[in-house]
Amino acid sequence: INHHVYYCAIMRLLWMIWFLIVTVIAADEVDLEKEVLHETIAAGRGERDDIGVRDQWSSTDHLTSKFNSRQPILANVKRLLREYRLECDGCDNDEAVARINAFVRDTKRYAKRRAQYQKWLERTALSVVALGTAMFLFTKIRMSKSASGKKSAGSVHRVVDDQKRSEIEEQQRGAAMKEESVHAKRGTAPTWRDNEEKEVWTPKQEKQFAKGLVSFGGIPPKERYRLIADKVDDKTRQECLMHHKLQQLIAKEQ
Repeated sequence: INHHVYYCAIMRLLWMIWFLIVTVIAADEVDLEKEVLHETIAAGRGERDDIGVRDQWSSTDHLTSKFNSRQPILANVKRLLREYRLECDGCDNDEAVARINAFVRDTKRYAKRRAQYQKWLERTALSVVALGTAMFLFTKIRMSKSASGKKSAGSVHRVVDDQKRSEIEEQQRGAAMKEESVHAKRGTAPTWRDNEEKEVWTPKQEKQFAKGLVSFGGIPPKERYRLIADKVDDKTRQECLMHHKLQQLIAKEQ
């Protein structure tokens, strides 16, 4: 819920910033149109500030004479044409002035639009920085909460694992103690030598066994002890094998 509230607040802030940028740009456009209109009116009126009546208007001499209204370009206007690098071949003074005024208006309009575009870029950059900062803070808060949640979950899992490990070790110790107690009750288990030394062999069986060893000495052990057992009364192949092994061990000890 907290993440959703942070996200809504950030989106509202960005929407307000964007609305302010659009409003300022629209206001600048309106001011530019008004300024161009005033410049156009001033250019049409010339240098006169008040509306008056000229003396020539009351004269009637000009009605019967021919008058050339195309005034040659004045020196001041020619200088402006050269400075602005404007071409006006065949123009009179009024046309040259109109061209200069149009060039000045276009230049001012371009400069203002460029300034507005620069302001828009700066505001957009600020908006992007604000958005990036907000998203960074939002991501950092979310990651910190996620890390704390994982840490708490990991600590819980470690506690559970430690409990299980201690239970298993306790069970192993109990099983080892039970096994030790069983062995203590039973005593030490007898070895194969103890069992073989308790085995009873008569003199006759000893003679039969010795004779069999001599007779079948070159045969492989597996087949040899089977053949020897066939020659010894009441003895199996395994008993003959263990008896021979005991004799070899005693001979080494001596």
